[in-house]
Amino acid sequence: MFWAGRSTATSSGSRWFRDVHDPVGSTSWHNRHLAHFKRLDELLRAEGPGRPTIMLIGPGGVTRLAGMLLNDAAANGSSAIRKLIGDAARYSDQVLRRIPWMPLASLEPVELESVITVPHELVVVDHSRRILSAVRTQLPQAKCLLTDISFQRPSVEADVVIAFNVVCRLEDPGAGMANIVAAVRPGGLLMMDDRSAEAHLWPLHRFTSIAPKIYRRDA
Repeated sequence: MFWAGRSTATSSGSRWFRDVHDPVGSTSWHNRHLAHFKRLDELLRAEGPGRPTIMLIGPGGVTRLAGMLLNDAAANGSSAIRKLIGDAARYSDQVLRRIPWMPLASLEPVELESVITVPHELVVVDHSRRILSAVRTQLPQAKCLLTDISFQRPSVEADVVIAFNVVCRLEDPGAGMANIVAAVRPGGLLMMDDRSAEAHLWPLHRFTSIAPKIYRRDA
């Protein structure tokens, strides 16, 4: 939920309070969803609309310090020691990313942009100002929306909405799912983790599975 204090633009104390209470979700490791992003690119090249809008919700972030040591999900044959180092970095990041002045990076938006080959508009939605600031630095062309999906709908609709491991972490996952679904244009695509889809997508919303973790909204 947004903090609405007074004099946020001029008071250093207010800025400190805002940063300390700025919720920053974490991304567990590099390229976690890369294979699914590549499949999305194939679908968009084969049958997508011209210049689709792609919305990425809740990408989370990691500290740059820990990010260099995280495991790479796309890498094969990593040694046990390398995996141990990556796991230690991930757990360390849970503490480090709560320090307001630690530089952050958001992995998923950059990885998504690295594989989508069709002309498109990228919209990144998060409830953390620090995450969106990192995204703006990494991807100046992205449109960033400060939105808490728990109780707010994004202000735009998209041809593709990506929300991995977002709904399952919400206090009210049903409301969050409804807000995410509202952002998907009829006939558009939704990418989501299996846990969230099985618990909260199928019972209430009309979508058809077309690929692993990819669902099409019924027109």
